[in-house]
Amino acid sequence: MNFKGLDLNLLVALDALLTECSVTTAARKVHLSQSAMSSALGRLRRHLRDPLLVTVGRRMERTAYAVELAGAVRSILLQIDSSFKGPAAFEPARAKRRFTIAASDYAVNILLLDVQRSCAERAPDVVLEILPVTHDTVGALGRGELDLLIIPDRYRQPNCPAEPLFEDRLVCVAAKDCWRKGGSISLQAFKTADHVVYQPDPGHVIAFDAWLHEHYRFEQTVKLYLSNYSLLPQAIVGTHRIATLPARLARQYASTLPIRILKPAFSMPPMVEILQWHPVTSDDAGLNWLRALLHEVSSAVPL
Repeated sequence: MNFKGLDLNLLVALDALLTECSVTTAARKVHLSQSAMSSALGRLRRHLRDPLLVTVGRRMERTAYAVELAGAVRSILLQIDSSFKGPAAFEPARAKRRFTIAASDYAVNILLLDVQRSCAERAPDVVLEILPVTHDTVGALGRGELDLLIIPDRYRQPNCPAEPLFEDRLVCVAAKDCWRKGGSISLQAFKTADHVVYQPDPGHVIAFDAWLHEHYRFEQTVKLYLSNYSLLPQAIVGTHRIATLPARLARQYASTLPIRILKPAFSMPPMVEILQWHPVTSDDAGLNWLRALLHEVSSAVPL
């Protein structure tokens, strides 16, 4: 089909090229030969009057126009896919479907493990694929590669719908035998302590660290960085170090590890986890069912 001189079949090739930045990989992705993909790139270049991909060293990079075009092309294809999925009805007990959710290990521990138990009972043939949150997760949501994203509100993707999922508060944890007695920690003790901190990616400054610097004008003395929230309470056992983590997760580990929960005797930012999805899936009955299940389970988890 042609639209204003452009063969619309080329949109699929264009999306693959702009995503992969490689003729060979793009061809493999959409099951074309390399020569057919090279031909498609040539036709797209002539029609759009832009090289789209340029060689830089040993790799290809998108032009400024291609970067601008990528989101629009992906959105068009997602809208087409959504429109042809068939009837909107979703029957959990009979559904055979796979949902992809990106979430931190914290959200997995305090929410998603219980969600999958409910799924096993109500929708036995539904598959949940849980992916970690990385530097590219928000981009993956915008490209339609995720069904749902659970993320702190301060990291929300502005172009995607969002709704609050649950709230938590931050507490500190310390080893029972290696830290002074008491159930709270002062700002001065917090400032002078050695810390074990959560860092999802190398060099990534999490919002909590930025908040500390903004409100109290100091940076933590960090002795250990971990990319997994659940390892923080385990790491401080047998040390004089402390870790700051969500209260719900701290309570889980305090029941099995020799650690003490310390309530900060100073202001800490609240944690608000939100749920996001791509705009074209807002009317997807299956996703709406899963979102409702997430809210149902999260409301039953004590703060």
